[in-house]
Amino acid sequence: MLSLGGFITHPIVLAVLAVATLVGTAAGILSLVITLRQSARSKDIERREKKVALPPEFLDGLPQAVNKKLRAAHQEARILQLEGYEAQSKDKHREAIDRFTRALALAENDSQRAALHTLRGNSYFDMSDYVAAQTEYEESLHLAAGITPGEDAVRARAAALGGLGNVYKDRGDLERAKDHYSLALKLHRGVRDRSGEACVLGNLGLAYRRGGELNEAENHLKLALKIDKRVGNRAGEAADLGGLGNVCAQRGGVRNLRRAESYHKEALRIHREIGGRLGEATDLSNLGVVYGQCDEMDKAEQCLQNSMATAKEIGNRACEAHALGNLGIVYRLRDGPSDVDKSEAHHRRSLEIAREIGDRPAAAHQLGNLGLVYAHRGEREKAEEYYKMALEMHREVGDRLSEAQDLGSLGLAYLHHADPEEGRELLQEAQAIYQDVGARGDGPEDVQRGLEYLEALKRQQRVGGEEKRSEG
Repeated sequence: MLSLGGFITHPIVLAVLAVATLVGTAAGILSLVITLRQSARSKDIERREKKVALPPEFLDGLPQAVNKKLRAAHQEARILQLEGYEAQSKDKHREAIDRFTRALALAENDSQRAALHTLRGNSYFDMSDYVAAQTEYEESLHLAAGITPGEDAVRARAAALGGLGNVYKDRGDLERAKDHYSLALKLHRGVRDRSGEACVLGNLGLAYRRGGELNEAENHLKLALKIDKRVGNRAGEAADLGGLGNVCAQRGGVRNLRRAESYHKEALRIHREIGGRLGEATDLSNLGVVYGQCDEMDKAEQCLQNSMATAKEIGNRACEAHALGNLGIVYRLRDGPSDVDKSEAHHRRSLEIAREIGDRPAAAHQLGNLGLVYAHRGEREKAEEYYKMALEMHREVGDRLSEAQDLGSLGLAYLHHADPEEGRELLQEAQAIYQDVGARGDGPEDVQRGLEYLEALKRQQRVGGEEKRSEG
């Protein structure tokens, strides 16, 4: 349930579609607004478009630019779509879904409907409602098949495939995630959509990193960075740099951690220059993770406090919850007289926010972190209780990788304190999942070491038994 030396680095990936033109040619444009109202509505659209900033993470979606030639038409639907996108950028996802649903009722063709289903899927994804998100993306993919062959059809299909890739990645089904990303990548390259290509390359990098394939992750993120620099996508560039920083941090070691620090500082600089406050909060949290790994706990605490303050300022409760969780880990590792109590308080507050906003994966992470707090205190039974709650929730949301991590934590706990044979079964179950999803790194290695320890213990007991019999 934890990564990077115990720090949660769940990146806040806003797979948000940039505002399209309700995706379609002139024949598919909505024209429901009478001429007398068009002038006032057009001014309102201008105001909203300037106000809404692109999110700081990878974009999985349809064309980014708004086609200005079509602004005179289908004003009501366009206003609804822009209101939905604005709400989405502020993490007001239920409001966004309402606007997209109302716009969907005005849609006249499958091109428009595919775009709006993908937009709704993005909001459900950011709410961690993976079942609803998957349903929306699959409907978009189905609709895309009925669009007249051409660039719109390709982009709609690529958007839906990228969204499905995100769902599978966050649920820990890494092989299926990579399959969907690869299909989306091929489509983006087919229409020479460099921004879309960079987006998918970056998300592939995140999938490889989550599975512990760090060389592949680095290669894909560097390719994404090269393209984003070439097309002038500074938000994408910052996201790529943050991903590379997390790769270096996951590798560990002094040299890699200093490289991670450098990447995150450069990402932070860009986000501050372009006004990407959510990206700024994420970069500060990532820097806090790195400083925690370097045992520079005061620096780690300061970065995470700043991240939390920024998240509160912009009203992003998910980011606030992640900063609180990471602060809880800093306090536990610092282990001062009152630090463990502070650690528990921060994890509980993070858990409370995650439950309030419906982020079940984040809630499951915090249950696991609370288990670690109790284990640190020597309260073994309570620790195991929280590990089990985390395991149950990860299974409910379909996050197989986190399920394997929870099974590993429980198995290792049973190995040393309870029932070694039950511990073996749990570790073998975790190992099977790791192998199935293609994961590498600390989690699988810890499970393998636990199983090897059991085998060594078994051999030792067998030798001891033979010696006793020979003495008899």
